[in-house]
Amino acid sequence: MKDVIERILKRVGLETETVAPLKGATSSSVFRAGGSVFRIHTNTRWLKQEPDLVAHEVFALQVTGALGPDVENYQLTWEDGLPPWIQMTYLPGTVRLEPLDAEYLRGLAKTLIAVHQLPVPKTHYRYAPYTTERTVPSWAVRKDVWQRAVSEQPAESQQIRFIHRDFHPVNVLYDSVEQYNVVDWINACVGPIEADVAHCRLNLALLESIKIADQFLAEYIKLSGFSYDRKWDLTAVFDIGPEHLDVYPGWKAYGKANISQANVRERMENIVLKVYENNESGY
Repeated sequence: MKDVIERILKRVGLETETVAPLKGATSSSVFRAGGSVFRIHTNTRWLKQEPDLVAHEVFALQVTGALGPDVENYQLTWEDGLPPWIQMTYLPGTVRLEPLDAEYLRGLAKTLIAVHQLPVPKTHYRYAPYTTERTVPSWAVRKDVWQRAVSEQPAESQQIRFIHRDFHPVNVLYDSVEQYNVVDWINACVGPIEADVAHCRLNLALLESIKIADQFLAEYIKLSGFSYDRKWDLTAVFDIGPEHLDVYPGWKAYGKANISQANVRERMENIVLKVYENNESGY
């Protein structure tokens, strides 16, 4: 990888810059050099499934405006022994996993609303759930409720907009109370805004608690004016794959060490139970 990085940096005139790997990346190599951030795709399985990964991210970053980085350079496919890569501008800010207080959650909701207010582009990158198969995880305690969730029909969307598709605290850089920068747009597409809300809610619930996830949802609803069907939480749960659920490596990379597999599994079950609290699926 060192040789690959050196060759790419030489191509873009940054060969004298210090290379600083960035934490949290799990499917590609991401590093900073000077005022740029690079993503290099070396995951052959992912590239086989989605050979246009760089093209997809270039498309997304042309839509994001001030919410995301600018594209500086890229290579779409393997060329001259180099894997696909993209060069973007560096965005300031830090990943904040605690405290997840009211001020932070309000800013997180405002940022997601800003994403959903971006112009909807004409594109073939359209939302689809990551899985249509639903099964009760072997570790489930309330298997009866899980079985109900498995049988539940997916909720319908109120709004089809441009969505991030992987919006959660590790992909949001806290710069100030008024400025949150968003990174990792590689899965962005046109789709239901609820998919973003549900995915972020699930991450907050697993990271901390259902109470924190509910506070985020309350802020999003208050600021956006939209309602939310909690059955979208189930789509997020099954998308993430409950059977093999474990602690997300990005959390530990950013210092969240006091969390275990048992914690996240209990919290995931809590969010499923919450869908049917008082026999209601809405909020």
